[in-house]
Amino acid sequence: MTRPARDHLFEAELLVHYRVVYNFLLRMTGHSSDAADLTQETFARAYLKIDQYEAGTNARAWLFCLARNLFINDYRKRKRRGEQELDERTAFHQRDEVNPMAGFADLRIAGALDRDFSDPILRAMTLLTDRQRAIVLMADLYDFAEKEIAEAMEMPLNTVKSVTRRARIALIKQLSGYAETTFGILNTRNLG
Repeated sequence: MTRPARDHLFEAELLVHYRVVYNFLLRMTGHSSDAADLTQETFARAYLKIDQYEAGTNARAWLFCLARNLFINDYRKRKRRGEQELDERTAFHQRDEVNPMAGFADLRIAGALDRDFSDPILRAMTLLTDRQRAIVLMADLYDFAEKEIAEAMEMPLNTVKSVTRRARIALIKQLSGYAETTFGILNTRNLG
């Protein structure tokens, strides 16, 4: 592919998703500077690997796959370097033991949240694994179909379905008190 053709494809089909990828990574990391770095790296990789992208296909899913892989690799590198003792369940809690919402202040300031999330919802999201959080974000905020999520997460479709169900049940259980108090609704006894 010639450079002008590569540049046109990159701008027309990939670069238009920059803000969505940034917002996704911001929700995954909880920090605007980490999200900005990972977003730049995602698009740099996308440009370098543009020959692997088929024009006219699902650019957003392809970019989310790159972004997710970079997110995972970034945390693995930090763990190897000893910067943080991270695993999927403790990544957000170790940032601030006293205030688990510390990393999410950037989300509100940056205006990255497309919807108005309350603190209890953000707190419940931090309790999900990285994989669960990514899938819920793609499904419920970005309206990805399960097939698109499977493609972006490089997972079998049935695994996406079961992880999505488990993540939603976990969120419902975490938020049951909030929903009952705020809206007077939700019975979680039959969730399994």
